[in-house]
Formats: sequence, structure tokens, C-alpha cells
Amino acid sequence: MRWSYFFKHWFTTVVLGTILCSLVLFNDIHIFWLMFGVFYVTLFSFPTFTLLAFIFQYLDKIAVETKKVKAILILSTISGVVLSELVIVQNITLEITLSYSLAAIISGMIFKLKSKEIENIS
Repeated sequence: MRWSYFFKHWFTTVVLGTILCSLVLFNDIHIFWLMFGVFYVTLFSFPTFTLLAFIFQYLDKIAVETKKVKAILILSTISGVVLSELVIVQNITLEITLSYSLAAIISGMIFKLKSKEIENIS
């Protein structure tokens, strides 16, 4: 599997989640707060996406179907959103959880996950 999917999924989840969260909480988007939010969320998403990188590598190693890999990564991202919020805020905020979970679902489904081509060494 190609790592470009993983990084596109991460970047899109962070950016789209921040935009959705801003729209839901403030009904407005200011570029400064959007950039600040993306920076802030990127920092707090490192533990989740580090764990997802290990999961991604493991699933690639055992050759799981791409559809199953996408589902596992999306569900793991949503779990990471909830757990990160519990650890950082010590509370579940419905708006934040739904914003980033929806972003994870959209970004996970929008990109194609391609398998690495296996080269025959003869």
C-alpha cells in the first residue's frame, strides 16, 4: 500500500475537521484562527496518527484488502479523536467529535488506496 494515502488522509482530516469545527462552533471562518486551529490540531493528532502509521504498516505487511484497510484506518481515526479529546479536554464535545469524525470519514473515502506493485526479480 502506498503511504501517500496515509498522509493525504491525515492532512485532509486535520484541515477539513478544523473547517467543519469552525463552521459548527463559530458559524464563521477566519484565516488566522483556521491556521492556528490546523497547527493546534496537528500537534494533538501526532499520537493518533503515529499509532495509525504502525497499524497501516502492519496491515500492509500481512496483505489485508484495501477496503478493509480503509475501514480500519477510518474507525481507528475516529477512536483516536474520541480518546484524544478525553485525554486533553477530559470531556466529549459533540460538535468537535462529529466535525473531526466526519472529516475522517470523508477523507478516508475520497482518496484511493493503491497497492504497491510487486516487482518480479528474475
